[in-house]
Amino acid sequence: FKGSPKNRVHNIKVGAARFNGILIKPGEEFSFNKTLGPVDATTGYKPELVIKQNQTVPEYGGGLCQVATTTFRAAVFSGLEITKRYPHAYPVKYYGTPGFDATIYPPNPDLKFMNDTPGHILIQTRIVGTKLFFDFYGTSDGRTTEVIGPIVTKKGADGSAEAYLTQKVTRNDEIIIDKTFFSKYRSPLLYPVATRNPLE
Repeated sequence: FKGSPKNRVHNIKVGAARFNGILIKPGEEFSFNKTLGPVDATTGYKPELVIKQNQTVPEYGGGLCQVATTTFRAAVFSGLEITKRYPHAYPVKYYGTPGFDATIYPPNPDLKFMNDTPGHILIQTRIVGTKLFFDFYGTSDGRTTEVIGPIVTKKGADGSAEAYLTQKVTRNDEIIIDKTFFSKYRSPLLYPVATRNPLE
């Protein structure tokens, strides 16, 4: 999240701390929004830009999608089954190549995945400089994960884009997950930054 405004960095740190030490039971579906809890001034967040109703406006918790995107990437690389994920409305520079991001806005859209392993999964979060890490610890069942992409298939002069990412998970020479995430992004020009702060 290098280059993020001060409030965005603050919100990322507050949000990431909510996930440190979380235990996910075997067979449990993890919900990002449920784990995150309320997002407002009383829970420690500051106003920062979010995408809302065809505008980019300041709102408490702006930047939490960085936490969601990091969670999504960690779950994909860990070989877990993603049950709900939505891309951003338009490409966001902080996430690099389009196609490997996840947007959230409580209560929906949400990010969800299953713990289909034989044991609990422990999430630990850490921030090193301007990099956020989500470390998943659990019981190995021998699965291996291959991630292909993200691959951009279309890029418009107006900033719009289309991309895909494929997750292949194998266990005992059998493919248990073969999922492709398709992402379609509109032009950022369609989401002008609000000139007035609605929180003031």
